[in-house]
Amino acid sequence: MNGLQKVVALTVLLVFPFVSVAVFVGPIDTPVLQGGTATLRCSNSDFSGGVRQWREEGKTTFADQNGIFVGDTFTKYQDFQISAPSATQIDLIIPSAKVADEGTYECEMTPDKGSAVFTVEIQGSTPIITVDGDSSGSPIILTEDVETTLRCTATGYRPAVNLEWYMNNVKITTGVSEDSPIGSGDTFETSGTLTMTPTKDDNEGSLECRTTGQQVVPDQIGSLSLNVQFKPRVKVTYEFTTSTILCSADANPVTSIQYVIFLNDTAQTPGQSLPFNNAEYGCTRVKCDVTNSVGTGTDTRSEELCPAPQVNAAVIAVAVIIPIVVLVVIILIVICFKQRKFCFAPSKTGSGGTILKKQPSASNADMIRNQPEVRQSVHKYDDEPKKPRIPRSSTGNSKKQPGNDAAPRQSGGSPVEGNRGSPVEGNRGYPAENPDGRNQDGGGQGGVNYADLEFQNRQGDPNGHGQIHYPEEEPTQYASILV
Repeated sequence: MNGLQKVVALTVLLVFPFVSVAVFVGPIDTPVLQGGTATLRCSNSDFSGGVRQWREEGKTTFADQNGIFVGDTFTKYQDFQISAPSATQIDLIIPSAKVADEGTYECEMTPDKGSAVFTVEIQGSTPIITVDGDSSGSPIILTEDVETTLRCTATGYRPAVNLEWYMNNVKITTGVSEDSPIGSGDTFETSGTLTMTPTKDDNEGSLECRTTGQQVVPDQIGSLSLNVQFKPRVKVTYEFTTSTILCSADANPVTSIQYVIFLNDTAQTPGQSLPFNNAEYGCTRVKCDVTNSVGTGTDTRSEELCPAPQVNAAVIAVAVIIPIVVLVVIILIVICFKQRKFCFAPSKTGSGGTILKKQPSASNADMIRNQPEVRQSVHKYDDEPKKPRIPRSSTGNSKKQPGNDAAPRQSGGSPVEGNRGSPVEGNRGYPAENPDGRNQDGGGQGGVNYADLEFQNRQGDPNGHGQIHYPEEEPTQYASILV
Protein backbone atom coordinates (compact mmCIF):
# COMPACT_ATOMS: atom_id res chain seq x y z
CA MET A 1 0.00 0.00 0.00
CA ASN A 2 1.43 3.28 -1.04
CA GLY A 3 1.03 6.55 0.81
CA LEU A 4 -2.10 7.61 -1.03
CA GLN A 5 -3.78 4.29 -0.30
CA LYS A 6 -3.02 4.63 3.38
CA VAL A 7 -4.48 8.13 3.49
CA VAL A 8 -7.65 6.94 1.75
CA ALA A 9 -8.02 3.99 4.11
CA LEU A 10 -7.56 6.20 7.16
CA THR A 11 -10.13 8.68 5.82
CA VAL A 12 -12.66 5.93 5.31
CA LEU A 13 -12.13 4.69 8.85
CA LEU A 14 -12.75 8.16 10.24
CA VAL A 15 -15.83 8.83 8.13
CA PHE A 16 -17.30 5.31 8.28
CA PRO A 17 -16.07 3.83 11.53
CA PHE A 18 -18.47 0.89 11.39
CA VAL A 19 -17.51 -0.15 7.87
CA SER A 20 -14.90 -2.89 7.57
CA VAL A 21 -11.93 -1.78 5.43
CA ALA A 22 -9.00 -3.93 4.31
CA VAL A 23 -5.62 -2.73 5.69
CA PHE A 24 -2.61 -3.60 3.54
CA VAL A 25 0.98 -3.02 4.74
CA GLY A 26 3.49 -3.42 1.99
CA PRO A 27 7.29 -3.53 2.05
CA ILE A 28 9.47 -0.42 2.50
CA ASP A 29 12.83 0.54 1.03
CA THR A 30 15.50 -1.39 2.90
CA PRO A 31 19.29 -0.95 2.82
CA VAL A 32 21.58 -3.50 4.39
CA LEU A 33 25.30 -3.78 4.90
CA GLN A 34 26.89 -6.34 2.66
CA GLY A 35 26.73 -9.72 4.36
CA GLY A 36 23.84 -8.73 6.58
CA THR A 37 20.23 -10.00 6.62
CA ALA A 38 17.22 -7.99 5.47
CA THR A 39 13.48 -8.67 5.85
CA LEU A 40 10.86 -7.16 3.55
CA ARG A 41 7.48 -7.33 5.28
CA CYS A 42 4.05 -7.60 3.67
CA SER A 43 0.64 -8.08 5.38
CA ASN A 44 -3.11 -7.51 5.07
CA SER A 45 -5.20 -8.09 8.18
CA ASP A 46 -8.42 -8.41 6.15
CA PHE A 47 -7.05 -10.84 3.56
CA SER A 48 -9.70 -13.54 2.99
CA GLY A 49 -8.43 -15.32 -0.06
CA GLY A 50 -6.60 -14.93 -3.32
CA VAL A 51 -2.91 -14.80 -4.19
CA ARG A 52 0.01 -14.11 -1.86
CA GLN A 53 3.28 -13.85 -3.77
CA TRP A 54 6.58 -12.05 -4.43
CA ARG A 55 8.13 -11.00 -7.70
CA GLU A 56 11.04 -8.79 -8.81
CA GLU A 57 10.01 -5.75 -10.76
CA GLY A 58 10.00 -6.47 -14.47
CA LYS A 59 10.44 -10.20 -13.86
CA THR A 60 8.35 -13.22 -13.11
CA THR A 61 7.05 -14.26 -9.70
CA PHE A 62 9.64 -16.27 -7.77
CA ALA A 63 7.83 -17.14 -4.51
CA ASP A 64 4.45 -17.58 -2.79
CA GLN A 65 3.24 -18.58 0.68
CA ASN A 66 4.72 -22.02 0.09
CA GLY A 67 8.28 -20.84 -0.53
CA ILE A 68 10.85 -20.01 -3.25
CA PHE A 69 10.27 -21.53 -6.65
CA VAL A 70 12.88 -23.92 -8.00
CA GLY A 71 14.49 -23.82 -11.41
CA ASP A 72 17.18 -22.16 -13.46
CA THR A 73 15.00 -19.08 -13.79
CA PHE A 74 15.02 -18.67 -10.04
CA THR A 75 18.71 -19.21 -9.35
CA LYS A 76 19.16 -15.66 -8.03
CA TYR A 77 16.57 -16.27 -5.34
CA GLN A 78 17.64 -19.67 -4.10
CA ASP A 79 19.09 -18.20 -0.88
CA PHE A 80 15.94 -16.16 -0.21
CA GLN A 81 13.34 -17.32 2.30
CA ILE A 82 9.57 -16.87 2.75
CA SER A 83 7.97 -16.41 6.15
CA ALA A 84 4.16 -16.83 6.28
CA PRO A 85 3.19 -17.35 9.91
CA SER A 86 -0.48 -16.58 9.15
CA ALA A 87 -2.87 -16.30 6.25
CA THR A 88 -2.64 -12.49 6.45
CA GLN A 89 1.15 -12.19 6.21
CA ILE A 90 3.95 -13.10 3.81
CA ASP A 91 7.52 -11.77 4.41
CA LEU A 92 10.61 -12.04 2.19
CA ILE A 93 13.93 -12.72 3.98
CA ILE A 94 17.28 -12.05 2.25
CA PRO A 95 20.19 -13.56 4.23
CA SER A 96 23.91 -12.87 3.64
CA ALA A 97 23.05 -9.99 1.40
CA LYS A 98 25.27 -9.31 -1.55
CA VAL A 99 25.27 -6.73 -4.29
CA ALA A 100 23.64 -9.21 -6.71
CA ASP A 101 20.59 -9.34 -4.43
CA GLU A 102 19.80 -5.69 -4.95
CA GLY A 103 16.56 -4.85 -6.76
CA THR A 104 12.98 -3.65 -6.48
CA TYR A 105 10.71 -6.34 -5.00
CA GLU A 106 6.90 -6.38 -5.14
CA CYS A 107 4.45 -8.09 -2.77
CA GLU A 108 0.89 -8.90 -3.84
CA MET A 109 -1.99 -9.86 -1.55
CA THR A 110 -5.27 -9.80 -3.39
CA PRO A 111 -6.41 -7.23 -4.18
CA ASP A 112 -3.41 -5.05 -3.04
CA LYS A 113 0.18 -4.69 -4.18
CA GLY A 114 3.21 -2.87 -2.81
CA SER A 115 6.89 -2.62 -3.75
CA ALA A 116 10.20 -1.60 -2.16
CA VAL A 117 13.80 -1.06 -3.18
CA PHE A 118 16.37 -3.32 -1.61
CA THR A 119 19.99 -2.07 -1.61
CA VAL A 120 23.25 -3.40 -0.32
CA GLU A 121 25.81 -0.98 1.13
CA ILE A 122 29.54 -1.54 1.27
CA GLN A 123 31.79 0.33 3.64
CA GLY A 124 34.96 1.48 1.95
CA SER A 125 38.34 2.43 3.35
CA THR A 126 38.96 5.43 5.56
CA PRO A 127 39.28 8.57 3.45
CA ILE A 128 42.85 9.66 2.85
CA ILE A 129 43.92 13.32 2.79
CA THR A 130 46.94 14.20 0.74
CA VAL A 131 48.85 17.33 -0.32
CA ASP A 132 50.22 17.18 -3.84
CA GLY A 133 50.01 13.41 -3.65
CA ASP A 134 51.93 13.26 -0.38
CA SER A 135 50.17 11.22 2.27
CA SER A 136 53.21 10.71 4.44
CA GLY A 137 51.18 11.19 7.57
CA SER A 138 50.05 13.59 10.25
CA PRO A 139 50.78 16.36 10.89
CA ILE A 140 50.91 17.65 7.39
CA ILE A 141 53.26 20.61 6.81
CA LEU A 142 51.87 23.83 5.33
CA THR A 143 53.30 27.33 5.05
CA GLU A 144 51.53 30.44 6.19
CA ASP A 145 50.05 32.64 3.42
CA VAL A 146 50.94 30.07 0.77
CA GLU A 147 47.89 28.75 -1.08
CA THR A 148 47.65 24.99 -0.80
CA THR A 149 45.37 22.37 -2.36
CA LEU A 150 44.53 19.32 -0.31
CA ARG A 151 42.85 16.22 -1.75
CA CYS A 152 40.62 13.68 -0.04
CA THR A 153 39.99 10.27 -1.56
CA ALA A 154 37.40 7.72 -0.42
CA THR A 155 37.70 4.33 -2.09
CA GLY A 156 35.60 1.15 -2.03
CA TYR A 157 32.20 2.53 -1.13
CA ARG A 158 28.79 1.42 -2.29
CA PRO A 159 26.81 3.43 -3.10
CA ALA A 160 29.14 6.27 -4.09
CA VAL A 161 29.61 8.73 -1.27
CA ASN A 162 29.99 12.49 -1.04
CA LEU A 163 32.77 14.35 0.79
CA GLU A 164 32.66 17.19 3.31
CA TRP A 165 35.53 19.16 4.89
CA TYR A 166 35.79 20.35 8.50
CA MET A 167 38.35 22.46 10.38
CA ASN A 168 38.19 22.01 14.14
CA ASN A 169 34.64 20.58 13.74
CA VAL A 170 33.49 23.59 11.72
CA LYS A 171 32.28 22.79 8.21
CA ILE A 172 34.25 24.43 5.41
CA THR A 173 32.12 25.70 2.54
CA THR A 174 34.60 27.71 0.47
CA GLY A 175 37.33 26.34 -1.74
CA VAL A 176 35.65 22.91 -1.87
CA SER A 177 35.16 20.85 -5.04
CA GLU A 178 34.27 17.21 -5.76
CA ASP A 179 34.99 14.95 -8.71
CA SER A 180 32.50 12.53 -10.22
CA PRO A 181 32.63 9.08 -8.58
CA ILE A 182 34.58 6.40 -10.40
CA GLY A 183 33.15 2.89 -10.30
CA SER A 184 35.32 -0.10 -9.75
CA GLY A 185 33.42 -3.38 -9.72
CA ASP A 186 30.72 -3.19 -7.08
CA THR A 187 32.24 -0.10 -5.41
CA PHE A 188 33.05 3.51 -6.15
CA GLU A 189 35.88 5.91 -5.56
CA THR A 190 35.11 9.52 -4.69
CA SER A 191 37.69 12.27 -4.65
CA GLY A 192 37.49 15.97 -3.79
CA THR A 193 39.77 18.93 -3.08
CA LEU A 194 40.07 21.79 -0.62
CA THR A 195 42.00 24.91 -1.64
CA MET A 196 43.02 27.05 1.32
CA THR A 197 45.55 29.66 2.36
CA PRO A 198 46.59 28.67 5.88
CA THR A 199 47.29 31.20 8.60
CA LYS A 200 49.18 31.09 11.86
CA ASP A 201 45.89 30.39 13.65
CA ASP A 202 45.49 27.16 11.68
CA ASN A 203 48.66 25.75 13.19
CA GLU A 204 47.94 22.59 15.19
CA GLY A 205 44.38 22.60 13.88
CA SER A 206 42.46 19.42 13.04
CA LEU A 207 41.42 19.00 9.42
CA GLU A 208 38.81 16.35 8.57
CA CYS A 209 37.34 14.81 5.40
CA ARG A 210 34.02 13.03 6.02
CA THR A 211 31.99 10.70 3.79
CA THR A 212 28.20 11.14 3.51
CA GLY A 213 25.39 9.44 1.56
CA GLN A 214 25.10 5.98 3.14
CA GLN A 215 22.22 4.97 5.38
CA VAL A 216 23.50 1.91 7.15
CA VAL A 217 27.21 2.62 7.15
CA PRO A 218 28.17 5.54 9.47
CA ASP A 219 30.12 8.44 8.05
CA GLN A 220 33.78 7.67 7.72
CA ILE A 221 36.30 10.33 8.76
CA GLY A 222 39.81 10.90 7.60
CA SER A 223 41.69 13.50 9.70
CA LEU A 224 45.10 14.96 10.25
CA SER A 225 46.63 17.84 12.16
CA LEU A 226 48.22 20.83 10.50
CA ASN A 227 51.74 22.03 11.03
CA VAL A 228 51.56 25.57 9.68
CA GLN A 229 55.01 27.11 9.58
CA PHE A 230 55.31 30.87 9.81
CA LYS A 231 57.99 33.52 10.14
CA PRO A 232 58.68 34.94 13.61
CA ARG A 233 56.37 37.40 15.35
CA VAL A 234 58.88 39.59 17.19
CA LYS A 235 58.60 41.72 20.33
CA VAL A 236 61.46 43.89 21.62
CA THR A 237 61.32 45.31 25.15
CA TYR A 238 63.59 47.04 27.65
CA GLU A 239 63.93 45.85 31.24
CA PHE A 240 64.70 48.97 33.26
CA THR A 241 65.53 47.14 36.47
CA THR A 242 68.35 45.21 34.83
CA SER A 243 69.13 47.70 32.02
CA THR A 244 68.72 44.94 29.45
CA ILE A 245 67.16 44.84 25.99
CA LEU A 246 65.08 41.68 25.50
CA CYS A 247 63.95 40.16 22.21
CA SER A 248 61.25 37.46 22.05
CA ALA A 249 59.53 35.74 19.15
CA ASP A 250 56.67 33.37 18.33
CA ALA A 251 57.79 31.28 15.37
CA ASN A 252 57.43 27.91 13.65
CA PRO A 253 59.77 26.21 13.26
CA VAL A 254 61.94 27.29 16.16
CA THR A 255 64.95 25.26 15.10
CA SER A 256 67.89 27.23 13.66
CA ILE A 257 66.26 30.47 14.77
CA GLN A 258 68.53 33.55 15.00
CA TYR A 259 68.10 36.76 17.04
CA VAL A 260 69.88 40.02 16.18
CA ILE A 261 69.46 43.29 18.11
CA PHE A 262 70.16 46.60 16.34
CA LEU A 263 71.13 49.88 17.99
CA ASN A 264 70.58 52.80 15.62
CA ASP A 265 70.51 50.30 12.72
CA THR A 266 73.84 48.80 13.74
CA ALA A 267 73.73 45.06 14.33
CA GLN A 268 75.05 43.83 17.65
CA THR A 269 76.26 40.40 18.67
CA PRO A 270 73.46 37.88 17.93
CA GLY A 271 71.40 36.98 20.96
CA GLN A 272 68.03 37.40 22.63
CA SER A 273 69.26 39.91 25.20
CA LEU A 274 71.71 42.79 25.32
CA PRO A 275 72.92 44.81 28.34
CA PHE A 276 72.40 48.45 27.51
CA ASN A 277 73.61 51.61 29.24
CA ASN A 278 71.76 54.45 27.55
CA ALA A 279 73.97 56.99 29.29
CA GLU A 280 76.79 55.67 27.11
CA TYR A 281 74.84 55.68 23.84
CA GLY A 282 72.49 58.61 24.30
CA CYS A 283 69.04 58.40 22.71
CA THR A 284 69.02 55.12 20.79
CA ARG A 285 66.60 53.46 18.37
CA VAL A 286 66.25 49.76 19.22
CA LYS A 287 65.22 47.05 16.75
CA CYS A 288 65.28 43.25 16.77
CA ASP A 289 65.25 40.84 13.81
CA VAL A 290 64.45 37.15 14.20
CA THR A 291 64.94 34.69 11.35
CA ASN A 292 63.84 31.09 10.81
CA SER A 293 63.48 28.85 7.74
CA VAL A 294 60.29 30.63 6.65
CA GLY A 295 61.48 34.21 6.84
CA THR A 296 62.50 37.16 9.03
CA GLY A 297 60.31 39.02 11.46
CA THR A 298 61.21 42.40 12.96
CA ASP A 299 60.07 44.75 15.68
CA THR A 300 61.20 48.28 16.54
CA ARG A 301 60.65 49.83 19.93
CA SER A 302 58.06 52.58 19.65
CA GLU A 303 60.17 55.04 21.64
CA GLU A 304 63.89 55.62 21.63
CA LEU A 305 65.84 54.75 24.74
CA CYS A 306 67.21 57.99 26.18
CA PRO A 307 69.35 58.68 29.26
CA ALA A 308 67.52 59.88 32.32
CA PRO A 309 67.87 63.67 32.73
CA GLN A 310 70.63 64.68 35.18
CA VAL A 311 69.25 66.70 38.08
CA ASN A 312 71.56 69.18 39.91
CA ALA A 313 71.82 68.46 43.64
CA ALA A 314 71.51 72.18 44.41
CA VAL A 315 68.27 72.37 42.44
CA ILE A 316 66.90 69.44 44.39
CA ALA A 317 67.93 71.08 47.69
CA VAL A 318 66.26 74.37 46.75
CA ALA A 319 63.15 72.58 45.55
CA VAL A 320 62.92 70.83 48.93
CA ILE A 321 63.95 73.70 51.24
CA ILE A 322 61.83 76.49 49.74
CA PRO A 323 58.47 74.79 50.37
CA ILE A 324 59.58 73.98 53.93
CA VAL A 325 60.56 77.61 54.62
CA VAL A 326 57.33 78.92 53.13
CA LEU A 327 55.35 76.49 55.25
CA VAL A 328 57.16 77.52 58.44
CA VAL A 329 56.58 81.22 57.70
CA ILE A 330 52.90 80.63 57.09
CA ILE A 331 52.60 78.73 60.37
CA LEU A 332 54.35 81.51 62.29
CA ILE A 333 52.12 84.17 60.76
CA VAL A 334 49.00 82.20 61.64
CA ILE A 335 50.23 81.77 65.24
CA CYS A 336 51.06 85.48 65.58
CA PHE A 337 47.68 86.64 64.36
CA LYS A 338 45.84 84.14 66.54
CA GLN A 339 47.65 85.61 69.58
CA ARG A 340 46.88 89.17 68.38
CA LYS A 341 50.52 90.08 68.18
CA PHE A 342 52.37 91.63 65.33
CA CYS A 343 55.44 89.49 65.40
CA PHE A 344 57.62 91.67 63.27
CA ALA A 345 56.92 95.08 64.85
CA PRO A 346 59.90 96.79 66.56
CA SER A 347 59.94 96.53 70.32
CA LYS A 348 58.10 99.36 72.14
CA THR A 349 59.39 98.64 75.59
CA GLY A 350 62.35 100.16 77.23
CA SER A 351 64.37 99.07 80.20
CA GLY A 352 62.27 97.80 83.06
CA GLY A 353 59.32 97.09 80.77
CA THR A 354 58.26 100.75 80.55
CA ILE A 355 56.20 101.39 77.41
CA LEU A 356 57.81 104.02 75.25
CA LYS A 357 55.56 106.31 73.28
CA LYS A 358 56.57 109.32 71.30
CA GLN A 359 55.09 112.46 72.70
CA PRO A 360 53.83 115.33 70.57
CA SER A 361 55.32 118.78 70.76
CA ALA A 362 53.23 121.54 72.33
CA SER A 363 52.73 123.26 69.02
CA ASN A 364 51.58 119.97 67.43
CA ALA A 365 49.16 119.39 70.31
CA ASP A 366 47.69 122.85 69.84
CA MET A 367 47.41 122.23 66.15
CA ILE A 368 45.52 118.98 66.83
CA ARG A 369 43.17 120.73 69.20
CA ASN A 370 42.40 123.48 66.76
CA GLN A 371 41.80 121.29 63.72
CA PRO A 372 38.13 121.53 62.71
CA GLU A 373 38.06 117.84 61.69
CA VAL A 374 40.21 115.44 63.66
CA ARG A 375 39.93 111.69 63.18
CA GLN A 376 40.32 110.28 66.61
CA SER A 377 40.64 106.57 67.09
CA VAL A 378 39.21 105.93 70.52
CA HIS A 379 40.24 102.95 72.55
CA LYS A 380 40.55 102.03 76.15
CA TYR A 381 43.93 101.19 77.55
CA ASP A 382 43.32 97.99 79.48
CA ASP A 383 46.91 97.88 80.60
CA GLU A 384 47.06 101.46 81.92
CA PRO A 385 45.33 103.29 84.77
CA LYS A 386 42.12 105.09 83.88
CA LYS A 387 43.63 108.53 84.30
CA PRO A 388 45.37 110.97 82.00
CA ARG A 389 49.01 110.41 81.39
CA ILE A 390 51.09 113.52 81.71
CA PRO A 391 54.00 113.66 79.28
CA ARG A 392 57.38 114.22 80.75
CA SER A 393 58.75 117.72 80.87
CA SER A 394 62.00 118.55 79.26
CA THR A 395 63.67 117.84 82.59
CA GLY A 396 62.26 114.39 82.77
CA ASN A 397 59.94 115.25 85.64
CA SER A 398 56.46 114.02 85.02
CA LYS A 399 54.89 115.69 88.04
CA LYS A 400 52.69 118.74 87.66
CA GLN A 401 54.12 122.12 88.63
CA PRO A 402 52.65 123.41 91.84
CA GLY A 403 49.83 125.79 91.38
CA ASN A 404 49.24 124.84 87.80
CA ASP A 405 45.80 123.49 88.60
CA ALA A 406 44.74 127.02 89.49
CA ALA A 407 45.65 128.46 86.15
CA PRO A 408 42.91 130.74 84.87
CA ARG A 409 40.68 129.46 82.08
CA GLN A 410 38.78 131.29 79.46
CA SER A 411 35.15 130.63 78.77
CA GLY A 412 34.81 127.40 76.83
CA GLY A 413 37.23 125.62 79.14
CA SER A 414 40.50 126.11 77.20
CA PRO A 415 43.71 127.12 78.96
CA VAL A 416 44.92 130.69 79.07
CA GLU A 417 46.32 131.62 75.74
CA GLY A 418 49.44 133.06 77.24
CA ASN A 419 50.40 129.69 78.66
CA ARG A 420 50.37 127.82 75.33
CA GLY A 421 53.75 126.68 74.16
CA SER A 422 55.32 126.74 77.64
CA PRO A 423 55.94 123.72 79.85
CA VAL A 424 53.53 124.97 82.49
CA GLU A 425 49.84 124.64 83.17
CA GLY A 426 48.78 126.37 80.03
CA ASN A 427 50.26 123.48 78.05
CA ARG A 428 49.10 120.81 80.48
CA GLY A 429 52.50 119.28 80.57
CA TYR A 430 53.22 119.05 76.82
CA PRO A 431 56.89 119.29 76.05
CA ALA A 432 58.12 122.68 75.05
CA GLU A 433 59.77 123.20 71.74
CA ASN A 434 63.17 124.62 71.06
CA PRO A 435 63.41 127.53 68.70
CA ASP A 436 64.48 125.18 65.91
CA GLY A 437 61.16 123.29 66.19
CA ARG A 438 62.40 120.19 68.06
CA ASN A 439 60.82 119.36 71.40
CA GLN A 440 63.08 119.36 74.39
CA ASP A 441 62.65 115.72 75.44
CA GLY A 442 63.01 114.16 72.06
CA GLY A 443 59.24 113.68 71.46
CA GLY A 444 57.94 113.61 67.93
CA GLN A 445 61.07 112.05 66.48
CA GLY A 446 60.94 109.85 63.41
CA GLY A 447 58.41 112.05 61.60
CA VAL A 448 55.36 110.49 63.33
CA ASN A 449 53.97 111.78 66.66
CA TYR A 450 51.18 110.42 68.77
CA ALA A 451 49.29 112.64 71.22
CA ASP A 452 47.48 111.02 74.10
CA LEU A 453 44.57 113.39 74.64
CA GLU A 454 41.82 113.52 77.14
CA PHE A 455 38.52 114.17 75.46
CA GLN A 456 34.81 114.00 75.72
CA ASN A 457 32.08 114.30 73.15
CA ARG A 458 32.35 117.64 71.42
CA GLN A 459 30.60 120.56 72.80
CA GLY A 460 28.72 122.88 70.53
CA ASP A 461 30.97 125.87 71.20
CA PRO A 462 31.05 128.84 68.79
CA ASN A 463 34.28 127.91 67.01
CA GLY A 464 33.12 124.33 66.38
CA HIS A 465 36.14 122.80 68.09
CA GLY A 466 36.12 120.16 70.76
CA GLN A 467 37.27 121.04 74.24
CA ILE A 468 39.96 119.47 76.34
CA HIS A 469 38.62 118.41 79.73
CA TYR A 470 40.50 117.73 82.87
CA PRO A 471 40.36 114.51 84.73
CA GLU A 472 38.56 115.92 87.74
CA GLU A 473 35.57 117.01 85.65
CA GLU A 474 34.38 113.83 83.96
CA PRO A 475 35.59 110.25 83.33
CA THR A 476 38.33 110.31 80.77
CA GLN A 477 38.96 108.30 77.61
CA TYR A 478 42.12 108.32 75.55
CA ALA A 479 42.76 108.70 71.88
CA SER A 480 45.88 107.95 69.94
CA ILE A 481 45.96 110.48 67.14
CA LEU A 482 48.39 110.22 64.28
CA VAL A 483 50.00 113.65 63.92
